[in-house]
Amino acid sequence: MKKNKSIFFLSFVLASTVFVSCEDSIDKENNPIPYEAIGGYDSSDDVAAAHLVSKLSFDGDLTDSKSNITGLEGMNVAYAEGVKGNAYQGSSSVARYAVGNATAKITSLNDYSISFWMNTANTVPDGGSPAQGKGAQGIFSIVRPTEFWGGINLFLENPDTANPNRLKLKLGVENGRAGVAWKGQSVIVNIDNSLNTWVHVVLAYDSKTSTMNCYTNGAPSANVGGFPYAPAAGVVGTAILYADDPGTYENAKNAPKYGVFQMTGTNGKVVFGNHQFETTPPLNNGSDQGWATSYAGLMDEFRIYDAALASNEVTALYKLEKDKR
Repeated sequence: MKKNKSIFFLSFVLASTVFVSCEDSIDKENNPIPYEAIGGYDSSDDVAAAHLVSKLSFDGDLTDSKSNITGLEGMNVAYAEGVKGNAYQGSSSVARYAVGNATAKITSLNDYSISFWMNTANTVPDGGSPAQGKGAQGIFSIVRPTEFWGGINLFLENPDTANPNRLKLKLGVENGRAGVAWKGQSVIVNIDNSLNTWVHVVLAYDSKTSTMNCYTNGAPSANVGGFPYAPAAGVVGTAILYADDPGTYENAKNAPKYGVFQMTGTNGKVVFGNHQFETTPPLNNGSDQGWATSYAGLMDEFRIYDAALASNEVTALYKLEKDKR
């Protein structure tokens, strides 16, 4: 017994010595080495911080950390693992969406950027009748209750049968400013070979140049089309919007540009995960459409800025969020 007690005591002394030695080795005066900055930023929230007007991380709730979108009420909303924490989880079998209230910071956007991550399979052909998971999938809309389309409409367009591995992300906008003949404009970002994987997208409108700048995974999008007189092969990164018929991609008719963007007829409502006309009841004067449905994929880190992000800001934002910062 004495031998066993001696061994136990010796083990205790050695363990205590090691513990004290480890404690002594800790640097109590110098701070831990921080993460290396990306693009001059330590956190994704530092990027264009003064212009960030809405941020939804979907970490188990529908909270906008900037409080410019409030009172979001979800219909069958669910969450799954995301890029950072949790993500909004759509469905191909049950309608899911959320409707909330937006301040003038959202409904009076002029220059703006929309940034988010998505992970989704391709859309499914509509088949001619309303059904969940079939047709164009709504992602976000700023509601106009007396119009079919909202002021800003973000959705996955019907699939391209010639390109089954292509996601067609569409942004449609409605400019109510006087003097704009072609009020409704749209841009499609064609994203190839990215089904069922996380993709980061930024859409940034600069009213001074009338350009919609599109980015995929931190770089100018490779194939942008869907705007008037877009080349068949699309363009890289930037689409120019016009207030009237330009005649050609080179603007042969010398049409005025789209310019200042003014949403009219909004009522302070927004919808996530659906079109404004696909909710129950519809948020506008429309009705359920056979070619449209709510979003079936995943969505994370949804941000709205009241400025057009610069390319270096987009790259930094992508890298920081990917790094979970």
